[in-house]
Amino acid sequence: MTASSSIAPRPPAARPQRIPYLDTLRSLAIIAVVLLHAAAWNWYRTPVDTLDWQVLNVYDSIVRFCVPVFFMVSGALFLQPARNITLASIFRKYIPRILVAYVLWSAFYAGLATFGPGGTGSLRTLVEQFVLGHYHLWFLFVLGGLYLVTPLLRAITADRKNAWYFVVLAFIFASVLPLLTHLPQVGYLIAGVLETTRMHLVLGYTLFFVLGYLLSTMLLTLKRVALISVLGVCGVVATAALTALVSQGAGTPNAFFYDYLTPNVVVAAIAVFIGVRALSERGFQADVPPHPIIALIGKLSFGIYLVHPFFQWLYQQFDFTAAFAPTIISVPLLTLAILVPSACVAWLLQRIPKFGSYIS
Repeated sequence: MTASSSIAPRPPAARPQRIPYLDTLRSLAIIAVVLLHAAAWNWYRTPVDTLDWQVLNVYDSIVRFCVPVFFMVSGALFLQPARNITLASIFRKYIPRILVAYVLWSAFYAGLATFGPGGTGSLRTLVEQFVLGHYHLWFLFVLGGLYLVTPLLRAITADRKNAWYFVVLAFIFASVLPLLTHLPQVGYLIAGVLETTRMHLVLGYTLFFVLGYLLSTMLLTLKRVALISVLGVCGVVATAALTALVSQGAGTPNAFFYDYLTPNVVVAAIAVFIGVRALSERGFQADVPPHPIIALIGKLSFGIYLVHPFFQWLYQQFDFTAAFAPTIISVPLLTLAILVPSACVAWLLQRIPKFGSYIS
């Protein structure tokens, strides 16, 4: 294998503390999250037989990589052998950050839902909204769970063969087989087998966490990158086509193939991760920082994620949604209108001494 056809990864210990392409991935992922939410409001409310709905469907399908890539980035960092991650550091540093962020932001959004326009103003509603959390705060629960199992996953990823075996099992039991349960005639049989086996160890988003580490350290060749890129494009096309097919068949939007663990979304997320890494380490000199704006968005991504639904809610009070213009134009503009103030607020929150890193 020649140097011109491959990218040999450096040992994890040689990595800088902040890996440039991971900042790029964070930036792309948070922009994709904001775009997804900007499109989703109208996706559910637009007739499925219209061109606007099809455009929304395409936008949504393209950016479904967002949350899986966030988990991959976390896995690439937390599962590095050179990084000292202990039970003590998890419970002293990382879990408290998740808990503080959830408590404060859940309280904020619960108050908004209870006492804002259309709210009941009741204490019961406030408590329910706080405990259940705003729709986007589920991410914190999953991230906290991944932090808790990080020591176990680090033991698995210490051996790459075991790590890939884990990924294969996770892909089969968390992605492929759940999809097959919807097949006519035989789907119920597959569902019964899944219920009986209860392979909980490899279910859920641990798939992306372990994949992030493996993809960040694997040898990249031009053939591999090209193949993964093609599969990623096929995944996006499949997401859009299958979603349109089932939605038009039902006469109403159906988000089944948007699920982050469906095979079509998994391969798209892998392609984005590998594509960005390949461009960073081959197309340009390795470890050259991304554009300052991209790097800044990446560093602010956690705060942007937490605060951006507020601006979407605020705009909705004035009927400013993706319906203000043809969706091919309105979705990117609305995304920008949400992203910019969210980034500004996240930047300000990060400036709060000692406390900013917990809430942004």
